[in-house]
Amino acid sequence: MPKIVDREEMQLGILNAAQRVYLEKGYHSATIADVAHAAGVAKGTIYLYYKNKEALALSMMHTHFDGMQDRFFGGKKPATLDAFAKSLTKTMTVPDDDARYIRLFFEVFGEKFTSDTFMEEFGGFFDRLGGHYADHITYLQAIGEIRQDADPRNLGRLLAAMVDGIILHRGFFSIPERKHAKLRIELAAMFVRGLAA
Repeated sequence: MPKIVDREEMQLGILNAAQRVYLEKGYHSATIADVAHAAGVAKGTIYLYYKNKEALALSMMHTHFDGMQDRFFGGKKPATLDAFAKSLTKTMTVPDDDARYIRLFFEVFGEKFTSDTFMEEFGGFFDRLGGHYADHITYLQAIGEIRQDADPRNLGRLLAAMVDGIILHRGFFSIPERKHAKLRIELAAMFVRGLAA
């Protein structure tokens, strides 16, 4: 009787193996055979799920951004400006695995930043994040927590850029978690000081 394989579980196992291999060898040096060996499957099995190394890398990116979306967009609207600042601080927390992935992401996709299609997809995440923050800011203005002269759309996009920047710093510069936590707290405090009604 043939073995029943959970497709999602197999894909996740392959993606995790690929990330380990790419981190160890570098994306351009790694082969599908290396990924198969790390995943404990035959090379042909990889091709049942991914047509080539690039498709595997794209799937890795989508999985990573899906996880980020859950973290960034989950939850309800904050009731106060301080609660919003705390949620920002939590959102900017970068687990060690995610911090290591940042360098890998730019190694794998760096040259794709010249592609309009890629940039639409990648930039779309930050458009959505800016809009999400703008919605929170609009709500906080309506309940008197944020100054009325603040522009929610511009501030939302600015926050998305700041969150992105502080997360990138954690990965690119290997900032220790303790130091990074202080940066997150200071950024949130600066936000509160600048916008409080």
